[in-house]
Order: sequence, then C-alpha cells, then structure tokens
Amino acid sequence: MARRSVIAATVLLAVTACGPVEVRIDETKGVPSVKGQTEVTINTSFTCGSSLPAGDKMVATKVVAGGCEFTFDDTIEVLKASDYQEIGELKVASNLVQRIELSINKLAFLDGATGTALDLSTRITSVVLSVNGQQVADKAAISRLPVVVKLEGAALTALKAKIDARQAASVAVKAVAVVPDMPRPPERLKIDYDAQPAIIMGPGKVF
Repeated sequence: MARRSVIAATVLLAVTACGPVEVRIDETKGVPSVKGQTEVTINTSFTCGSSLPAGDKMVATKVVAGGCEFTFDDTIEVLKASDYQEIGELKVASNLVQRIELSINKLAFLDGATGTALDLSTRITSVVLSVNGQQVADKAAISRLPVVVKLEGAALTALKAKIDARQAASVAVKAVAVVPDMPRPPERLKIDYDAQPAIIMGPGKVF
C-alpha cells in the first residue's frame, strides 16, 4: 500500500510540474505574415515636409537633423473572422492568448526602379519598425535578422482582447526612417518588411 501511495504521489507531482499545455499557432497553422511594401516617388520638385501618395495611403515626411524623416503607416490583418473556424486550436473556447511572438524576417529599403537594396551605412540614417506602438526592430537589428521579439503591454493587450473574443484581429504597423539629404534618395523609395506572428495559447477564462 505504501509503495502504491508513493507511486501515485510521484505521478501527481510529475503531472502538476508539467503545467498547462500551451499551443503554438503560427504559419504552420495558417497565421499569415505581417508583411507590407510601400513605395513613394520622390521627384525633383519634392520638398521634405510634404506628404507623398503611396497607393491608397499617404507617407508623411518632415525635416529632421541629418535629413528627411519618412513615416510609413499601415494596418495588417493577422486573423480573419473565418480563421476561428478553420484553425482547430482556435475553436477551443478555453484556449486564451498567453503571449504573442513576432519573428522579424525582413526590413529593407530599396530603389523601387531597380529593386536594389539601399546601403544602410550611407543611404539610411536611422529606422524604427513598430507594431501596435511597440518598437520591434531598428537599424542595428537589420544586420541580425531574423530576430524574435515578444509583444508586451498595450501592444499585446489590444491584440489579445480581439483574439480571446474570437474577433478579426489587425495590427498597426509603422516604419519611421531618416534618409540623408546626400546622397539624394532614389526617385522611387520602397520599404519592404515581413514579420511572422506566433500566437501561444493555453487554458484560461475571460474575467
């Protein structure tokens, strides 16, 4: 009897130590990358401080020390309403978001006419990529890609609330780059970014 009690206690401790089972939902389960490309035309009449059209968006610019600052804004869908029916792990009502990771795979500036990447040491003074207001990459990180970051604070809360409620979820993406006055930026300046979300879910309840 004592032997059985010891075995039972050992099994119980082992199961307890394992903790709640977490499920990772990423590109293998159908979660798309947060990716985008935006191109602006900088003609000879361009004056820093004016806005530039980019498809159905506008790119704001302003004069800063060292050159001209370009702000690229976009909204990217992470999960559609239909994904909650198509991705099995999202069908489990008790599975709630524990954390969200982003694998930053690409952040590049190119000459839109040739597709050639700009030399960061001479053509880009600084750059910051943010998701839901949280900085996720900068100029120094570009040389180390891919890098993985966790969404935290308000950036996480906004996305978690949508997913836990099983609603369509999007993120606000912003890239801010300072381009030096010399050498002059290419006539077609293009930004290209790609970040893969991974949603880690586990048991819980909404209070």
